Amino acid sequence: KRGRLDTLPPRTVLDINQLVDAISLRDLSPDQPIQLTQFRQAWRVKAGQRVNVIASGDGFSANAEGQALNNAAVAQNARVRMVSGQVVSGVVDADGNILINL
Repeated sequence: KRGRLDTLPPRTVLDINQLVDAISLRDLSPDQPIQLTQFRQAWRVKAGQRVNVIASGDGFSANAEGQALNNAAVAQNARVRMVSGQVVSGVVDADGNILINL
């Protein structure tokens, strides 16, 4: 379609690449602008999944395995229960690892 961009609703998708791997949250109506609020990122980590936790700081890095307690997409926070029972949180990377910066 053609028209004025300033009349579109806020957060209207103008670049289809913004929706790569996105999940629709509701039915989409034909001939209506598609908005980013109608989508979410695909989960990279799912609750119950075994994940690798990487804690790093100045000059060191430590890895351990744990179980994700919540769903999270890339760049979102995830909580993880470690084997010891301790719960930690970090940011999900593209590989599904949980990164903790100390």
